[in-house]
Amino acid sequence: MPLLAIFDHPSTLPVLTTLIGSGGLTVGVYSFINPTAAARIYGVPVSTSSATLTNILSTSSSSPTATSETAILKSRDVSYIHALGIRNFTAGLCIIALTGYWHFSLSSASPLMRLAVQRALGIVIVTGSLVPMTDAWVCWSASRNAAEALTKKRKEGNMKVGDLTSDAVEVGRNAGNLHAMRSLIWLAGGIWCLLG
Repeated sequence: MPLLAIFDHPSTLPVLTTLIGSGGLTVGVYSFINPTAAARIYGVPVSTSSATLTNILSTSSSSPTATSETAILKSRDVSYIHALGIRNFTAGLCIIALTGYWHFSLSSASPLMRLAVQRALGIVIVTGSLVPMTDAWVCWSASRNAAEALTKKRKEGNMKVGDLTSDAVEVGRNAGNLHAMRSLIWLAGGIWCLLG
């Protein structure tokens, strides 16, 4: 019974909505700070190369250099990651702003007003859960297409498969699973706001 009591506590729902918004903000900022690492979150396989900008600009032997397996992104991939980062950042900011307004600014307002803002927050989160659902579908589709391409190349006897093809299967599947889990959390939080 103590576990169910957690769900009845008045601060549990605002904590959940804040975590949902913070996740969006964090991934959005991370997409700009380290787009290469963030690419895997979005299901984009990253190629590796030793001829990176870090190696080219590195003149001193004591300065840190990139290894032979340094991940690089093409400029079109970086643009894609930045666009996804902006989308996640703004969605997270919207959810945090609504949560703050609902929980702090309306603390002395009428219960009806608080309920209206809570329901609006629920609508934003439920409709926002379509984004990670769609991301999951896109990532799983890309993974499936990469797996089919890999199978086709192997059937043709082409054992020299591109470095991205085999990685794309795993990266896409993992990213799809992550987004599916995220969409379920968003959907649960949004429905809780609507019904709570």
